[in-house]
Amino acid sequence: MILDAGGGQFSIAWRKVQAEVATFARVCSYDRAGYGFSDPNDRPSTATNIVDDLRQALARAGVEGPLLLVGHSAGGLYVTFYADLHPTEVVGLVLVDPAFASQNHDNALAVWSAYPEILAEQRRQQVAGWKLKQDCADLARAGQLKAEALRACPCITAPKDQPELASYVVSYCSGAKQYEAMLAEEAALTGTVGDSSSVSTAQEAAAAQSFGTTPLIVLTSASGWRYAGREEPNALLTMVWRAGHVGLAARSSRGKVVVVPNSGHLIQSNKPHAVVDAIREVIDAARRD
Repeated sequence: MILDAGGGQFSIAWRKVQAEVATFARVCSYDRAGYGFSDPNDRPSTATNIVDDLRQALARAGVEGPLLLVGHSAGGLYVTFYADLHPTEVVGLVLVDPAFASQNHDNALAVWSAYPEILAEQRRQQVAGWKLKQDCADLARAGQLKAEALRACPCITAPKDQPELASYVVSYCSGAKQYEAMLAEEAALTGTVGDSSSVSTAQEAAAAQSFGTTPLIVLTSASGWRYAGREEPNALLTMVWRAGHVGLAARSSRGKVVVVPNSGHLIQSNKPHAVVDAIREVIDAARRD
């Protein structure tokens, strides 16, 4: 089993899930290029390259299939793409509040076309976010990313339940590679807010196929989206998000959506047992085949 984290996250995001799953299955966390314990990027962070990196890593590590793939957010799109490209290697999928191929298109049609002033603000915030990540990377390369500047950078927070990781997280966030990884991945997956497609979503859309009878569970957060600042567009963004999850589940005759109560986007942190239960259910279904 492979766990693939969301954008800006890496393998420690799965710590609450992985420890429990390891009691009944072999489980490995995967850090995409530039994140966590992986080397920096040496090519564009497109979905095609990310899946190829994972496949090469599995081969070199001697990890043989069949695989159960678990992906959160951006990682959800990547493991879906892996299953599209290599269906004979995958026996099950658990998608945790996942991104999906039509997300940019559907948001552009349903949301941003109706709220151009909010779209303009989101684009301003996106540009500011890109600049901040680039500034953090530049300071890190110069060895100047310290104290106050580091606190302003968009990096992971040390887990409160594992203080022994605090020093590692500070060291990790003081380096340039994860900021560069976030920039590269956002360029390929998100593009500019309001665009109807991106490189990675177009790659997944072109490869999408039926998963047949492959067991598939999509976990979706109960809280929905909150970043647009107004109730109406947030409701539309949430509608698009959940409809996309229904569409993902429908690609398998054994697919289903599970709404996780009292959970935000980080279901693996907020409600780890929901992820563990879904993994166990998919394993049991795959073993019955």
